[in-house]
Amino acid sequence: MVRAYSNELKNKVCVRICKNRESTSMVAKEMDIPLKTVEKWVTAYYKDPKVFEVPEGYIFEKRRMDAHRYDSYTREQLIRELKRKDTKIVYLQSVIERKINTFEI
Repeated sequence: MVRAYSNELKNKVCVRICKNRESTSMVAKEMDIPLKTVEKWVTAYYKDPKVFEVPEGYIFEKRRMDAHRYDSYTREQLIRELKRKDTKIVYLQSVIERKINTFEI
């Protein structure tokens, strides 16, 4: 079962572990969160302590706002943008496939 955790909870857990020096396994057990999940949060927190300070729903709201930038495009501009992005996707897929193939035994 997949559980969703709020950014506020993730931040509290990371502060307890990283700043208050509490045991990762003890905090995970106390909060009833899988240890591996907490370890991922802590790793992200060490890379950027503000990682979980983003408000809930921010990413979806940003996507919605970004979508409006195309409202003023003409049909030709939209087609050109779509072709550009399609080309980029094909390129990135080829890079990923190459990387995967180099790791196969």
